[in-house]
Amino acid sequence: MSHDERIAYNEAWFRNLNERKAEWMNAGHPVAGFRCECWRIDCGARVRLSRREWEEVRAQADRFAVAPGHTASDVESVVKEYPHFWIVEKRGEAGEEAEKVA
Repeated sequence: MSHDERIAYNEAWFRNLNERKAEWMNAGHPVAGFRCECWRIDCGARVRLSRREWEEVRAQADRFAVAPGHTASDVESVVKEYPHFWIVEKRGEAGEEAEKVA
């Protein structure tokens, strides 16, 4: 597995965990605590997202919610910075892989 594929796989794994957490908001909770979806498999950071923020991140398969500074600049770009989390977008092979595993 290439470096880019590994990054996409790790982030997709966290995204899948967070998809289940998003169901909690369907019960009427205004915010939920999500795992950072960065490339580091050992990351334990949490980010609090509102439904609107969650939907903004999920609008594109190649975007992920990460803790500020948790980026892999060689394969992704920060597209939006909030004080409590950043939205990153995969580029190149990592972006293609992220869309495949979405």
